[in-house]
Amino acid sequence: MNNNFYEIPTDWYSEFNNSFINNNPNSMMNNNMYNFNNDLADPKTALDRGNLFNNLYVPYKNYKYRPLRPTNKKEELLYNILMHNFALTELDLYLDLNSNNQNILNLYNKYLNNKKELVTEYERNFGPLTLEGNNLGTNNWNWRMSPWPWEGTK
Repeated sequence: MNNNFYEIPTDWYSEFNNSFINNNPNSMMNNNMYNFNNDLADPKTALDRGNLFNNLYVPYKNYKYRPLRPTNKKEELLYNILMHNFALTELDLYLDLNSNNQNILNLYNKYLNNKKELVTEYERNFGPLTLEGNNLGTNNWNWRMSPWPWEGTK
C-alpha cells in the first residue's frame, strides 16, 4: 500500500469514491442520461426550496417551505429575476462537472435569455438594478433617490 505526502493510503480514495457512488442510487454520477422532466424543478420551486435538482432535494423532517408571494409588479419582476439567477447558478455548478451535457447547456441559455428580458423590463419600468444597467445613462443618476429594496413600499 502506497502512501501520498499526507500519509493517506492511496486505495482509500477509490474506496471512498466507489462507496459514495454505489451507495447513493439517486446520485447524478450514477445516471449517464439526465431525465429533465423528473429531475429538474421549475425555477420558482427551486428558489422556494433552495434546490433545482429534484433527486437531490431532501426536506428536513416535516419542514414545508413557504413560497414567496410578490405583492406588486416591481416585486414580481425582482422575484422572477432572483428565480432565474438561482436556477442559473445551480445549472452553472452542474455544468462545471458535466460540460458536455447539451440539454443542460440549452436550458442554461434559455434561462439566461429569460433573465435578460426580465432585467430589461425591470430597468425600463423601475430604473437600473446595477451600475451596468442598460437604462442608467437615461436616468441621470436618479437611481439613488428611489426606495432601496430593504426600505419596502409605502
